[in-house]
Amino acid sequence: MLVRAATKKIDAIDLTLDNAPLSKSIRPKRQRSFYEDSDDDIENREPNTALQLIQQSRRRPVASKKAPQVNKRTKVTSGSVSDILAQANQVIFGNVGFRKNQKEVIEATLRGEDCFVLMPTGGGKSLCYQLPAVLSQGVTIVVSPLLSLIQDQVTALVQNSNCGIPAAFLTSHTSLTLKRSIMAELCRAIPSLKLLYVTPEKVIKSPEMIEVFKLLDQNQMLARFVIDEAHCVSMWGHDFRPDYSQLGLLKRTFPSVPLMALTATAPPKVIDHVRKSLLISRGNVFSTSFNRKNLTFEVRDKPRGGEKKAMEALYTVISSSFAPEAVGIVYCMTKQDCEDVADYLFDRGLSADFYHAGQSATDRHMVQEAWQKGQLSIVCATIAYGMGIDKLNVRYVIHFSIAKSIEGYYQEAGRAGRDGNTSQCILFYSAGDVCKLRNILSMPQKGLTKKSRAIHMEKLRSMVAYCEDNTTCRRQLLISYFGQEFHRSECNQTCDNCQRFQNVAHLKSKSYLCVQESKCPQK
Repeated sequence: MLVRAATKKIDAIDLTLDNAPLSKSIRPKRQRSFYEDSDDDIENREPNTALQLIQQSRRRPVASKKAPQVNKRTKVTSGSVSDILAQANQVIFGNVGFRKNQKEVIEATLRGEDCFVLMPTGGGKSLCYQLPAVLSQGVTIVVSPLLSLIQDQVTALVQNSNCGIPAAFLTSHTSLTLKRSIMAELCRAIPSLKLLYVTPEKVIKSPEMIEVFKLLDQNQMLARFVIDEAHCVSMWGHDFRPDYSQLGLLKRTFPSVPLMALTATAPPKVIDHVRKSLLISRGNVFSTSFNRKNLTFEVRDKPRGGEKKAMEALYTVISSSFAPEAVGIVYCMTKQDCEDVADYLFDRGLSADFYHAGQSATDRHMVQEAWQKGQLSIVCATIAYGMGIDKLNVRYVIHFSIAKSIEGYYQEAGRAGRDGNTSQCILFYSAGDVCKLRNILSMPQKGLTKKSRAIHMEKLRSMVAYCEDNTTCRRQLLISYFGQEFHRSECNQTCDNCQRFQNVAHLKSKSYLCVQESKCPQK
């Protein structure tokens, strides 16, 4: 992927503050991109490639009455940084304010502390490491599981409308020439990169990568490690990945480098396992409420009579409940289901297409790009689609079949309503789908042990219990699963069970009044 240089500059931020907590300014100066070479250093460069990164945010000392105590790695003091963070958040990222726990997480990592961040989908996890990456000296290394997610985030950073942010990625698909260019930049005394995204495989299976990290650390240019989608570390997590489980290597090799782990879905058992695996020090666990007030939750019986009947019901829900241009995701169990459902909806006039791992990278990119640009309304996808997706106006997420786990369901449903507007989460449930999924989970898979399969079955049973519970508040079921308290009265009839409960209570009340007020007939 070509990392294109953005040309816009950050607007001036007034950092003339008494006892300013940052030792250097975050206002940028114009700098050459990687290969705008001058005569004096061209001999030391790698061969020219198309890689271009935007200018680095060079920092100048800020005048203050008294020199503050500065963290050697981040160049940020241990004092309050609220004013500077607020200005940087607004000017660079265009945010009016911080969401819950964002500022606290940012301050902790700027102090050089380890953090475990638990925020629901749409809670603003990426800002927790992107903003401090801009303010810190050196490079922030972000470990992320999906190539599409990495590419999207890097593109969004370098094309930031307020100020392009120097970012790049290294994956198994990166060309050799591009890899050499990025590696050469990382080996400079002061790299221009602020964020480098890598896959866990790139970290675990590349001794060369670790050596580059060591050089960065030696030069005090290794700002922090970030483990995104950290639930993948734990075999108890809903999307366990073996390479993730080996990322404790980072803390063992670089014990003084701050580490931040982030996830949207992790019950207490998974949190403990992730922290132990990554060697994250105790304390600094930032947990945000799992209650997404703008989402409604509903479980519907999937019609019997074959998949055609079920697809008819799906079409009826979409066409009768949402405008044709409304953006939605339909999650399906298999790749074939994705194609069949997308074709069915498309043939009936809906703007729908499918996305799954069986497609070529080009086809997947075309579908995702069309959806992101508003040229496509509905994506029918397997659960691999959407991890970390950053589309705000998704009005509905429909599970055409049961999810593998409550964690997975909550994360997938959480793709809806990230703009804060009311959105619907609907799941079609049938015993047949449970049997089908159970058979899939029982099949031998690479890297999946007998214990892992048992964990998957346990999680599926929890998901079945959620679907078959027709009385308990859906929010209460979901939120309590993640170890948080929630009272039914806070739901405000935004789930099918509470609506049903309210209707029954209303009918009982009317019947009681009818009996009380009725008069015996006159003889």
